[in-house]
Amino acid sequence: MHIRKQDHWLSANVAGEVVMMSARTGKHIGLNKMGARIWDLLERPRSLDEICDTLVQQFDVAPDICRAEVESFLDELKRHDAIAIDEAASS
Repeated sequence: MHIRKQDHWLSANVAGEVVMMSARTGKHIGLNKMGARIWDLLERPRSLDEICDTLVQQFDVAPDICRAEVESFLDELKRHDAIAIDEAASS
């Protein structure tokens, strides 16, 4: 499984916070530091394991907690059509 950004979402750093906006729908989402890092990591398609491995190295977070929080965040991005998930790709 690989996760990738949808092309119609743009992001910018605004007053120290990363804000995403859909050029198609006008929806916007504010990201915390870890959410912004996940969005950055998705500059190329990545597996959930790749994302979690990177975050565990960069943030003070336990692997199981990191995975649960990343899955929740990705679910939110999926609901907003900000990401696509290719189930056929191997991790």
